[in-house]
Formats: sequence, C-alpha cells, structure tokens
Amino acid sequence: MTNKPHGRMDRAYALLREAVIDGSLSPGEPLYEVHLADSLGMSRTPVREALKVLTREGYLEALPSRGYAVPRRSIDDMREFFELREVLESAATRYAARRATPAEIVQLDRLCVQYEREKNDAKWIQLGHDFHTLIIRAARNSRLESVLDALNAQIVVSRRTVACADDVRRRAAVRDHRAIFEAVQARDAERAESLAAEHVRRSYETTLRALVPDAFATLQTA
Repeated sequence: MTNKPHGRMDRAYALLREAVIDGSLSPGEPLYEVHLADSLGMSRTPVREALKVLTREGYLEALPSRGYAVPRRSIDDMREFFELREVLESAATRYAARRATPAEIVQLDRLCVQYEREKNDAKWIQLGHDFHTLIIRAARNSRLESVLDALNAQIVVSRRTVACADDVRRRAAVRDHRAIFEAVQARDAERAESLAAEHVRRSYETTLRALVPDAFATLQTA
C-alpha cells in the first residue's frame, strides 16, 4: 500500500515530462494542478508532487498565481545555454577519452549500435541521452557532472528537436555519436573534445532552424 502514492507520482511525472519534451505543453501556457489532475485522471496529490520535481529539474517554472508554466526560452537564453553546453560537454568528452574503463567503452559501442538502428523517436532520444550520460560519468569529475545535471532539462528538450528534424540532421547526429565513440575508444582526447563541440554546435543550429528560423537566417548572414 505504501508504494502506491509514489507510483502514481512517478506516472504523473513521466506523463508531464513527456508533454513538455514533445511540445504538448506550450511555453508560457499557465498550468494548474487541479486541471492537470483532471486531464490525467488522478488525484491532486501525485500531480502536485510531480510538478514540484519538474520545477526543481528545470522543466517547469512556478508562476506568481500558484500555477506553473513551461519556461519561454529567448534567443539569447538559447545561445547562452548552447555555449555553456559546448564548453562542458566537450570537456567531459576529453576526460572520458582519458578515463573511460574498458567496460564503459564496450557499453558506449553498444549504445552507438542501438542509436544507429532505432526508429522510434522516444527510444532514439533516450539512447542519445544514455550515450552522453555515460560519457559524462566516464569523465570522473563529479563537479562537472553536477553542473551538466542542472542543465539536463534543456538538454533533453534540445535532443527532441534533433529527433524531429529531417533525415539529414538525424543521420548527422548518428555519425557524430560514432565518431565521438571512436575518438574515446582510441584515447584521442583532443579529437574527442573537438568532435563533441561540433556535435553541440550542430544541435544548436538544428534548434534554431526549428524554433526560430528567422534567427537562424540572421546567424548565417552575420
């Protein structure tokens, strides 16, 4: 009996998180506990707890009216996020090339193969997330891992944008993962760092193309 409320909270969390990631919940749209509970067919308690967790993780923000909303991301906010992500993820990949264990190398290879074959968008995104999470863990730098964890919500949403892009960009992401893995496997720290930075820059371009095409056009002509 004691596990049931926690199980309901987990379900509410999973459903609301996916709604944020896939765009079902629009940025800036007020969200209220009572309405969400009705739409999910749940009591308010597990929904309330799920909303608190999603807010802590950065998927939602609290409103003065005691509601919640998906944060609006300005062009400057996205630029700052991707610049920081580029610095942090490339550094983590550099250290992973030096410190990854043989077992982690094998696991990275397995994730690459699965990533190359997966057709389902949600599973493909999760495999990409697992790949980068393993690289960050392999860097053996708890402070770096903690900072990247704080950016996790925005990172997950940006990966969804790549999954929804055209086949050319999706294939580019697959190639990037394979190239990063091969650099880590070869213990080539400089190449691994460079490839990871390029991968994030491509993700930034894809996000701009999808969300603010006018900004992308300006970026190209600047």
